[in-house]
Amino acid sequence: MILALISSGDKHHGEAAEIVDKLRRRLTLSPYALVELDLMIRSNKVAVSEVEAFHKSLDAFLEHRNIRIPPPRPRYHAEAYALRRKYKQLTYFDSLHASIGIVENVELVSYDETYANIAGLMFKRPKERAQ
Repeated sequence: MILALISSGDKHHGEAAEIVDKLRRRLTLSPYALVELDLMIRSNKVAVSEVEAFHKSLDAFLEHRNIRIPPPRPRYHAEAYALRRKYKQLTYFDSLHASIGIVENVELVSYDETYANIAGLMFKRPKERAQ
């Protein structure tokens, strides 16, 4: 979702923006999504010309939309570790995002189907959430 949201050329950009507008003040972003995004920028998987300005703009956007970012907690890592043991297909970051959904009892909205069969996780695809 965050990649679709930040890239106006992404095929899901409009849908992601619509969801953010519709769910104002009721969204939570995994703090690990920001770390994952930064690593993608550093490895040139996401192209950003002015990284510092980009992060400042993203911060302003998230604040303007009142998107909550919980602080990292050891409990998220414990849950993520358990999830990776049980669901071998989960990447490190996928497990952290899922753990926040489980621990905080919040719905995870993603284009990534990896989350669809995780017990205890409320998961919806963006199209399902937009309705």
